[in-house]
Amino acid sequence: MIKSRWARVLIVEDSPVAGRILSEGISRDQRLAVAGIAVTARSAVEMAERLRPDVITLDLVLPDESGLRVVQRVLHTRHVPIIIVSTLGVDGSESMPFLALAAGAADVIVKPAGNETALRSFFPDLNERIATLAAEHAVPTHTPVEHVRARGVDMPMRGAAIECVVIGASTGGPPALVELLTGLGPDFPAPIIIVQHIAAPFIEGLVRWLDKETPLTVSLAENGTKPVRGRAYLAPSGADLVFESDGRLRVLPVASDRRAIAPSADALFSSAAEIYGARCAGVLLTGMGRDGADGLLKLRTKGAKTFAQDERSCTVFGMPAAAGRLGAVEAFGEPRTIAGRLRKLAARLERMS
Repeated sequence: MIKSRWARVLIVEDSPVAGRILSEGISRDQRLAVAGIAVTARSAVEMAERLRPDVITLDLVLPDESGLRVVQRVLHTRHVPIIIVSTLGVDGSESMPFLALAAGAADVIVKPAGNETALRSFFPDLNERIATLAAEHAVPTHTPVEHVRARGVDMPMRGAAIECVVIGASTGGPPALVELLTGLGPDFPAPIIIVQHIAAPFIEGLVRWLDKETPLTVSLAENGTKPVRGRAYLAPSGADLVFESDGRLRVLPVASDRRAIAPSADALFSSAAEIYGARCAGVLLTGMGRDGADGLLKLRTKGAKTFAQDERSCTVFGMPAAAGRLGAVEAFGEPRTIAGRLRKLAARLERMS
């Protein structure tokens, strides 16, 4: 039986009002306890070392130093999951949240405006992220990767041309995407279609950041887009992204009361399986939950090449582990390793056993 309040949280927030609201909202969850509240970058680093929390929530705007420096300084001495809670970047023009993710922060979430409706939906989401990250980084909570691998890599994978790559990612996904897209290079001979779970206000900033940080041209997918080689397309928030029979992309808005996750990696993968079959490759990166697992299995049953990020390099192994348990993954690897396999497959050069 799991004890109550088994995950200790350090809140880093310079506003006393916001700090109190965060503390009260987090403490309502019986799994979580607030270990302390830091109001400056200096006190955050000191309290992280002294209190040794399981998870840190961090505002990026602090009176003495930026939250980015807190991420860098804390993770230099101790590996602890950090969730960015901020309004920076919500207009798509600020790269600080993504720099924090690249520096090792685990996740980013929008700080609520403070009205009752916003707070009601905010804390269940935040608290679930805190509990999941604490569990992932404390004790094994999933099938060990060796057991997953036993069902995932025993089939040979033959080299054949691929006409598109579909990717699903969630918690920890942005830096993993940078690694993968950088590894593919600017001349990758197939389009890349991506579902990344991220708070809606951050999606445009993420597109700009990936476009800047990787050699590929990255853009937000639009209804009717015909994907072209050497480009990457991100699914918009609140909508599924699927392939039409002619290979064009279709954006399907999803009502927020119908499904919690939109865009869905399962929806993208399933449509790719129907349209491209064996001429496609699917990749499932780090993330909470199991979105993409069923869709990756559909891709594999159609003869597509399927990869998933390995446990060691994942922020959260949930989505890749779920796919591995289904037998949907042909090979696990770090994002750069997966990119190398995809380049060889796309060039008809690889024969793997």
